[in-house]
Amino acid sequence: MSDPARDILVVGAASVARGDGLGPSLQLLLDAIAGPLDVGSAAVVVVDPVSDRLEIAASYGLGDEAAAGLANAVNHPEHPIARTVAAPVASFNVLPTAPGGPALRSHLPLVVRRDGADEVLGVLALAHDRPFEPDTWLLLQAGADLAAVAVERHRGS
Repeated sequence: MSDPARDILVVGAASVARGDGLGPSLQLLLDAIAGPLDVGSAAVVVVDPVSDRLEIAASYGLGDEAAAGLANAVNHPEHPIARTVAAPVASFNVLPTAPGGPALRSHLPLVVRRDGADEVLGVLALAHDRPFEPDTWLLLQAGADLAAVAVERHRGS
């Protein structure tokens, strides 16, 4: 019998340690999170270290049109993903700001600590129909932490 939490952490850790490039590493991690948790769509959005613009590094369940729309929207300061970068606090089970798609959104900042200061590298954004329970929040935070390590690792190489 499969344990979704174990599977997410095992696949996620392997994707960070052995992933072939940032996009593939994040894609494996995102697929491992989204599938077992019945997520309708998801994205890992990262801050470009040169331009400070937000870019989609991996997505799940987004068609080309939806991905293009999200890519354009995330750089607006009032977009929930941009707000999560600016004020890095996780939010769970929030009603979407725009109609369409799954009923709820959750956003988790990707944070690493450097020289005693936190740096936000991006956001794990999930769209889902059923609320996540608090015990799932911890699992999602572990996934966001793994994504942050993947971004940090690939930027340093």
